[in-house]
Amino acid sequence: MRSFFDQFPSVGYVCAHRGARSIAPENTHMALDKARQCGADLLEIDVQLSADGELVLFHDRTFERTTDIATLSEFSSRTSWDPTKLTFSELEQLDAGSWFLQADPFGTIASGEVSPNEFSLVKQQKIPLLRDVLNDCRQYNFPVNIEIKDQMGTSADGDIVGKVVDLIKATDTEQLVLVSSFNHDYLRQVKKLNPFLGTAALVENSHPEDLLDYLADLGVAAYHPDQQITDDVLIKQLKDLGIRVNLWTVNDLERAQYFIDAGATFICTDWPQRLVERGHSP
Repeated sequence: MRSFFDQFPSVGYVCAHRGARSIAPENTHMALDKARQCGADLLEIDVQLSADGELVLFHDRTFERTTDIATLSEFSSRTSWDPTKLTFSELEQLDAGSWFLQADPFGTIASGEVSPNEFSLVKQQKIPLLRDVLNDCRQYNFPVNIEIKDQMGTSADGDIVGKVVDLIKATDTEQLVLVSSFNHDYLRQVKKLNPFLGTAALVENSHPEDLLDYLADLGVAAYHPDQQITDDVLIKQLKDLGIRVNLWTVNDLERAQYFIDAGATFICTDWPQRLVERGHSP
């Protein structure tokens, strides 16, 4: 069986951060479809666990930014809008698209990059199930980087890793999936449950001490540092040792080229369509 990185023999691949989130609402089916259609090489998505044990795509620890939950009377008395506190049937009631038209977070509504003909589709977007997304990835043979959000301090903490690993196996997408997390204990759990799955350590602010030994001990295939703490020297050093380096979140095209020249396997960006247009994808 091929491993995840067998699909990426070169450098400079384009990873769509939360889908093509500059032209569609993040972590929705529309954003994922747009990423594939614009020519991105893979997706990056965020996964959390609902109160009733469903794996869903969502980034934040609360719903105000990217849904209409604050306007719905049935949720006004809830003490928490944390994803782990709501069932999937409750999540299905939320509009996960209209905020994008109202906030225009990347200026693509004003610029016309999102056509008015697509506004109705934007408004139809809901919070997806990971199962449905993985089935789509299998259908299109489209790789995906699943970030397991840190659920420490919630009821989901003890269950989420096992559920993700089981679902990847059930959907027959093991070779299409790279699992990453800021919670590196989750990565250890993944490797214990399924040594075949590729894992990647996410970090921000600073690198772990004794980085090379640390990554070797984790058994990860890749290192995903914040671009702000990474330079070409580190990328080349890790690459020479067989550790892939993938940067987030790189929206400046010249900065992306700098990392590609250094040997980064993929660049995670909010603007996959622009990197593809500039010819950064092999």
